[in-house]
Amino acid sequence: KVLDMCFKAVRRMGTVSIVGVYGSPYDNFPLHRIFDKGITIKQGQAPVLNYIDKLVELVNENKVVLDDIITHSLPLSEAAHGYELFDKKQDDCVKVVLKP
Repeated sequence: KVLDMCFKAVRRMGTVSIVGVYGSPYDNFPLHRIFDKGITIKQGQAPVLNYIDKLVELVNENKVVLDDIITHSLPLSEAAHGYELFDKKQDDCVKVVLKP
């Protein structure tokens, strides 16, 4: 649904960028809209290795607060439960942090 909304919203000859990890198949791909509007699609995984050390440093220094996106904090022993919560979007799960 999100990609379809992006393709509807983007201007003619515009670009839709998809960054992240999307492991599920996407049926009903609206090729007609993409061709009709001349949309360019760019995609790829986020270059995490380029930024992770600096981002962890910012979090450790409390310069970035993640309370607004971390919805669940669980011990590592409950990792399977955390993945299930996230996968099924149960309990308004957005981000699970696993603590060793």
